[in-house]
Amino acid sequence: MVKSTQAIALKYAHFIDAAYQVKEQSPSQEQYPFFPPGYTLVYNLHRKDTGKGKAGLAYSGFLARSNFSPDAPTTYVLALRGSAEFLDWAERLDILPSPSPFGNNSGNVVSGFLDMYNGMTFSEPGQTKPKGLLKYIRYSIHYTNMQSEDDTQPMVCTGHGLGAAMATLFAVGDAYTLHPCRLYTFGSPCVGDAAFVSFHNSLITTSERYYNLPDLIPTLLDAFGYDHVHNGIPLDSLGDASLGWLPDCTHSLRTYMYMLGAANTVLSENCLISDIDDDVMIKKLSFRRRY
Repeated sequence: MVKSTQAIALKYAHFIDAAYQVKEQSPSQEQYPFFPPGYTLVYNLHRKDTGKGKAGLAYSGFLARSNFSPDAPTTYVLALRGSAEFLDWAERLDILPSPSPFGNNSGNVVSGFLDMYNGMTFSEPGQTKPKGLLKYIRYSIHYTNMQSEDDTQPMVCTGHGLGAAMATLFAVGDAYTLHPCRLYTFGSPCVGDAAFVSFHNSLITTSERYYNLPDLIPTLLDAFGYDHVHNGIPLDSLGDASLGWLPDCTHSLRTYMYMLGAANTVLSENCLISDIDDDVMIKKLSFRRRY
């Protein structure tokens, strides 16, 4: 039986959730509180952390490879989390447009996102010294392991919030390789202008961008001339009276996971409402349909 679209998206949201649980800068697989079963950690991913000085790095996610199976091709999953405080990066973001470096007619992208992306690195598990830049990680992947007789694209890029923006840039930059990414993002901000969006949409054939209607992040940059990549799939946490309506809840990856079918045990206590009637009234008064 073919998995539903939401079930597949939820599967990859669990990868990002595993990244959110990490405290170390470059853990081994055994140090992850949870690591997706059936996969092996290949690299840890990092972005520059201005709070740690010029050379400071902050853990941002991982690259995993599926364990061998005679029934399926090897799959690589690049999973990128957002920042701990969901608006941290927005306060310092350079929103001016920069020419996209991904090819002719690829438009402009948000300068701050491009700077972050260009500075991202990857490292061996347990090693803090960078092995290389994230944008060149494809040269360390053995694509020959991913050959298959069907049309499956065995490279998956997934991210949440700021991580979704980085995953989108990586997917476009990696689109000319033998196996372009399947892209699944959650609560992504706009990454580029209309020309960049058109360029992305012409290259990435499997792209699912989930956004929660009351989530602030997806609407943060659309007033500055930027647009969203396809395919936008709306969710609405305001339709569930038991879910919190504050920004840190509406943007939370766990809220997205719950709306995609995960049990309510994934939700943190502060995102569950005890006095439902009062909260429903607040939601109705504050509701603004953004898309």
